[in-house]
Formats: sequence, C-alpha cells, structure tokens
Amino acid sequence: YLMISLTSLMAQTDFSPYHTKILKADGNFLYIKDSQSFSVGSSGIVMHEFDKTHKTIVAKVEVVAKKPEHAILKYKKFIGLEQSALPAYNITPKVGDAVILNYLYKRATAIVPDAQTLQYVSTKFSEIEWIHPDIIASKLSVDYTPRPTKEDFTNECSHNSYALLFFGIQNKGYFVDCNSFKILAQTDLPQSSSKTNPMVPFYSRLEAIKGRMFGLMGGDEITNYDNYYKKMLGLK
Repeated sequence: YLMISLTSLMAQTDFSPYHTKILKADGNFLYIKDSQSFSVGSSGIVMHEFDKTHKTIVAKVEVVAKKPEHAILKYKKFIGLEQSALPAYNITPKVGDAVILNYLYKRATAIVPDAQTLQYVSTKFSEIEWIHPDIIASKLSVDYTPRPTKEDFTNECSHNSYALLFFGIQNKGYFVDCNSFKILAQTDLPQSSSKTNPMVPFYSRLEAIKGRMFGLMGGDEITNYDNYYKKMLGLK
C-alpha cells in the first residue's frame, strides 16, 4: 500500500474531486496527467459528452500506477445508471473524455471501536459529511452478519452514495477507498478508552449484531477487533 501522512494529503487535496482529461486509451487502461491531488487506489468516473447539453457516466476507474509524467487508470463499465427497461449503451472511454477522481469522497463512514473515537474523527475532519455507522450496522443486523466483509462495506458505500471509509485501529486511523479498498492516508488517533473492550463489529448505537440462529451456535462474532480490520486492510 502507498502510505501517505494525512497532514500532507489534506494539504494537497482536502479529498476534493480532481478533474482532468484522458490523454491516451489503451485497452482497459487510461492515461492522464499525474498530480499530487490523488493517490494510487483513488477511484472515480469517466464522463462522455455527446454535445454541450448531453453527457453521461460511461466508466468507473481506479488509479493503479503513478509515473513521473502521467498516471495510469484501469477502467470498467459503470452500471449504476443501467435500467432494465432501456437498452444498455456500449460506450468506451476515449481521448478527451473527462475524468473525475476522488469521486464522492466528501461523504464517509467511520468504522471505529467506540463513541469517543467517532466523536474525535467527526470533529477533527468536519469538512467531511459523516454518515453514521448505524446505517451499515442496521443492514448487517437485518442480514444476520456480525462479521462484515469488504463486499459488505463496498455495497453500503454504493447504496448510500459515498466512496470513503475511515477505519480506526489501535492508535491509527486509515482513510480507505470504498471501491479499491486501498489505503489513501493515515493519521494518529488518541488512546481509546475502550482499547481492551472495543465494540464489535464496530461502534454503533444498535444492540449487538447476531448471526443466524441468533448467535446460539457461537463463532460468528469478531473476537479481536484490531486483528480483524488489520487483516482486512492488509496491515501487519
């Protein structure tokens, strides 16, 4: 993972959308001018303009490499606007099409062990609109899923129109792209008052999330909060 100090990243981008144009298209890869305003792992969209009043999203992209003069994006078809009653379009990104990176980064959810950490994060990074973790917890509860996966988090990001997650693990916080699940930045966190007894799967105002059979069989819940999310993010 590309590890960047949060202070440096915030000074460069403040997670603002970054607008640019495609310089070259080669198979499933696109080339754009490099910038410090985005990181490897940042995701976004490609907009195709038909005329001055008509345009649409044709692809979703992820930054997979950064070179001295350009960045390389991998793209796949954007299906968020598809409707079964309408014919599917087959438009591939082309040179000159608009790219928006850091797309939907102004909204995020914090996956943290306690209310104290949630309050700290939402106050320190007040420029971000924080979606309360109760939203994800409610869906996990309905689905009897006390051990959320990357897919669970990614799906909830998509359903609620945001693309940034914040994971609080021990005394570190990690900003993670919902789509690539790459770490974009990290920051220090104050010592948690619940370090020895964090709420699992993460802090919410809901009661404990039970697995199927209401947890009677055991083994469903996360037994070690820090280790579980370290493994999910690929941290040692």
